[in-house]
Amino acid sequence: MKKLKKVLTGSLLISLLVIATASTWLYSKIDGALPVLNGEKTVFGLKKSAIIERDKQGIVTIKAQNRSDIAVALGFVHAQERFFQMDLLRRNSAGELASLFGIRALDYDKSIRKHRFRERARAIAAQLPRQELELIKAYTRGVNQGLKYLNSSPFEYLLLQQEPVQWSEEDTILTVFSMYIDLQYHDGRRERTLGLMKAVLSGDVYAFLDPKGSIWDAAIDGSQFSQAPMPTDAWPAASSFNIDNKNRNNTKLANLNKDKYQGDHLPGSNSWAISGALSTTGSAVIANDMHLGLRIPNTWFRASFEYPATTPDRSITAKDLIKVTGATLPGTPNIVIGSNGNIAWGFTNSYGDYSDVILLTTNPDNSQYLTPSGYQNFTTHKQIIAVKGQKAQEITVTETIWGPVIGKNHQGKLLAYRWVAHDKEAINLVATELEQAQNVSEAFNIAARSGIPSQNMLIADKHGDIGWTIIGPIPNKNGMIGETPKSWASGENSWQGYLSSAQYPKIINPENHRLWTANSRVVGGDMYKKLGNGGYALGARSKQVRNNLFALKEFDEQSLLNIGLDDEAIFLQRWQQFILDDVLTKSVVAKDKSFKQIKKLLESAPKLRASVDSVSYRLVRNFRINIRDSVFLELNKSLNKIDEAFNFKSIRHQIEVPLWQLINEQPENFMMLGESSWQDLFIKALEVTIADMTVNQTLDTATWGQQNSSVIKHPLSSALPFLNHWLDMPSKALAGDSYMPRVQGKSFGASERMVVSPGYEKNGIFHMPTSQSGHPWSPYYGMGHSDWENGIASSFLPGKTLYKLTLLSY
Repeated sequence: MKKLKKVLTGSLLISLLVIATASTWLYSKIDGALPVLNGEKTVFGLKKSAIIERDKQGIVTIKAQNRSDIAVALGFVHAQERFFQMDLLRRNSAGELASLFGIRALDYDKSIRKHRFRERARAIAAQLPRQELELIKAYTRGVNQGLKYLNSSPFEYLLLQQEPVQWSEEDTILTVFSMYIDLQYHDGRRERTLGLMKAVLSGDVYAFLDPKGSIWDAAIDGSQFSQAPMPTDAWPAASSFNIDNKNRNNTKLANLNKDKYQGDHLPGSNSWAISGALSTTGSAVIANDMHLGLRIPNTWFRASFEYPATTPDRSITAKDLIKVTGATLPGTPNIVIGSNGNIAWGFTNSYGDYSDVILLTTNPDNSQYLTPSGYQNFTTHKQIIAVKGQKAQEITVTETIWGPVIGKNHQGKLLAYRWVAHDKEAINLVATELEQAQNVSEAFNIAARSGIPSQNMLIADKHGDIGWTIIGPIPNKNGMIGETPKSWASGENSWQGYLSSAQYPKIINPENHRLWTANSRVVGGDMYKKLGNGGYALGARSKQVRNNLFALKEFDEQSLLNIGLDDEAIFLQRWQQFILDDVLTKSVVAKDKSFKQIKKLLESAPKLRASVDSVSYRLVRNFRINIRDSVFLELNKSLNKIDEAFNFKSIRHQIEVPLWQLINEQPENFMMLGESSWQDLFIKALEVTIADMTVNQTLDTATWGQQNSSVIKHPLSSALPFLNHWLDMPSKALAGDSYMPRVQGKSFGASERMVVSPGYEKNGIFHMPTSQSGHPWSPYYGMGHSDWENGIASSFLPGKTLYKLTLLSY
């Protein structure tokens, strides 16, 4: 017994020693992945020394004697703070996520490999002008030096049991390609969806479901497009679909889709500007909040650069010092949005038409396709996809002279994809010149030469001028190319290169001294024809921003931030009234006492807001979604059976227009209602809405904040749930939603909010979710997040220096 006791005691001590040793090793590895904040480091590639200062939030100020050294230092910082994020961005566009995450990422990698972005990135990097290539090379040297100076690999690689791969010049190009994937369609889903609808629906039904305009239009040039009239014939044609008009009942709709109450969140943004005539200082002011998926770490990394703007034959003076502050994108060497003291600029996704699906004419065995020069052979490219823990897989990418083959339509005809992202014009570093631009006109010139996913760009300058244009390439289209697949075989349809700087749409200093964009159509006429329609958002946000701008005659930074924080539900006010007038009629309320509570609740909320404590907002919003899904359920199911590529989400941002007309006119010839009458549909949708809201609770506790609580997670925490508390941001009820300036979902919303007037940056505002750091043990992990949550006007400029690192050249 005594001997057994000794053995057990010894085993216990050994086990404790092993656990302690393993814990110490694990701690040292995670701690070793923290960035170097203070001291001196010698870095290869610097021409002179560079200084990296950080304030209490980790916001970086980089000071150097030339732009190249700024790039080295920024690469160093990005690698130390955000290398795993950068790695995901390059792997995302290269179709190489399966090598990190295994089989679960394989299908996605296969879909992306059609674009061969790794090869395209190499080709683009090879043809960049010398100055731009040198900047990328300097940044790359900085990244790899920053990675080298970490005592351990970033902690994510420890969890994945992998080693990070060094950065290369092409990886910076791949980072921008990831933004193309995020901001534009990489698979032509919208055009394929519209193409199917146009093919199987009558012309008047198609026009009705794909409206060009509505009462929500708020273009900055005042142009208006009319909506299509209600179809007069029975629609859809019964012969086109296999519709069972019997026993169709949508009361179980709420349980069919667990994400059905998710907002209509598409990558986008808000931006507005006022000229110096309306500001308190005489300098123009711009506000910008870019809407993206929210995760840890955040998309952007805040930085400020200071470097001389002199040429070699001039002496350095104080006035030659460039000071530019804003947001950078880890993986790239420039300020994306911000202010340089002379101009300030911001972006919103433009949703112009930057791609086309091409209907191929092939020979009987699909081995050749018809071109203006006759039949040609397809070209093929082998792609090897590494898969963690499994044998690598090989796929073949088939291409045409226009782009890759992306599938077949509902008739079995092959489709090819023409996309700006496939051309060398897609990416360059011209936008870096914005750091030194002096006025709106200079910024216009830079925008027209820049290679980024095309964006609405607003510019404000210190002279008081404001302007709008597109930054990024715009294809020069020839022929009848629109929103649906077309044949290019005859040569009548084609792209004739890209628009020149002189051809770019632009507006400067409108008479009303105000500009605004929010992903909806911005202009009409010839400018609209140049841009096309790639899936504009409904104009509800734009209209609300515009109206808020015209409600004031003078602005400072706080008043412009308030516009971005506006959560009034103007879009849903007519839906609230519809429920009160057309659903909760006297006879309906008399039959069901529970409806009296609903009517009283809605009548007591005359000004509907997406506030965290609002029950009324949640009710009206979810009722609309249930109505929408019920009305179009049968149509969607039928179209999806014809072609699995049909994607309702790609067109639903404009579906409000026909939906509102349908529920108000209630046409008897609409054959796909799914209920015995319109009134039955309204009542059942309301019943489903209330049933969903009152699961295990009373209606008065079912607030919007309860449904709209943040879920902002690290990419690894879902796979490793025991790390949730350690990695993820705490969940918090958030105000805002899709169709208002304060765009906010559970894991979607403003990836930053910026308000700044060039020359008055000290009064500027900037906050963003999560924090600067990607490491949970960082002293500033999560710092600044609460400002973003609560809409607090935190400072645009970095604060007092708390950490200082000097990078020395060899």
